[in-house]
Amino acid sequence: SRSSQYLDPEQAFRESLFDALADDEGAEYWEGVYGQPIHTYARPEIGGPTGELEQMTDEEYAAYVRAKMYEKTHQYIIEERERREEAKKRQKEERAKMDREREGMEKEKERWQAKIEESLRKGGERRNGQRWREAWEKYVHGWEVLKTFSLACDGGNDTVKAVRRAIPWPVMTGRWRDVSKDETEDFFSHAPGDVDLYTLLKTERVRWHPDKIQQRFGGTDIDADTMKSVTLVFQIIDRMWSDMRERR
Repeated sequence: SRSSQYLDPEQAFRESLFDALADDEGAEYWEGVYGQPIHTYARPEIGGPTGELEQMTDEEYAAYVRAKMYEKTHQYIIEERERREEAKKRQKEERAKMDREREGMEKEKERWQAKIEESLRKGGERRNGQRWREAWEKYVHGWEVLKTFSLACDGGNDTVKAVRRAIPWPVMTGRWRDVSKDETEDFFSHAPGDVDLYTLLKTERVRWHPDKIQQRFGGTDIDADTMKSVTLVFQIIDRMWSDMRERR
């Protein structure tokens, strides 16, 4: 029975297994052949088709022992494979952790950037609001000064420049050369918040009537370019006031 070279490997192993199980001599002999004992594995029970535990068949038991011997013989391979799988798992977890941290840092960076941009925007609005307040203070003051204006008090400068400089133009800069449709509309759109815009435009419409401007300068012959700008301002105010009246 110990000559199994003519048998297929599975049958040869099965015969050697049961030979080893038969007596101590067989056990010792096959331990020498395989390099490890093969008679030390108890035959386990397995679930049968009815759900009850049944003994393994000889073929199942031989396959079971062979698998156990393989595990023992190749334990280092199995352990190495498990180590590699564990290392891969750790690397995957580490990458996932790094990705989460990177994503968290990106989100924090975006939140910080949004906060900075919001602060800059509010700062810009605050400064812009301050510029408009100053422009309107200058504009209102300019009309007070214009009440006492006389060409004789202007230090001898030519009439055209004196008149243009005396008129408080409704633009951010207050200068005649910056008067335009967009600049004038922008100016009145930024009127002080405590002022009723409809009432303001109604008053400004009278103030900027070309005849009224002529009267303010005592009949002085105002040049055509200056009057063209005065007329433009009047027309813009008149249109803005008319639009608001229609919506009321």
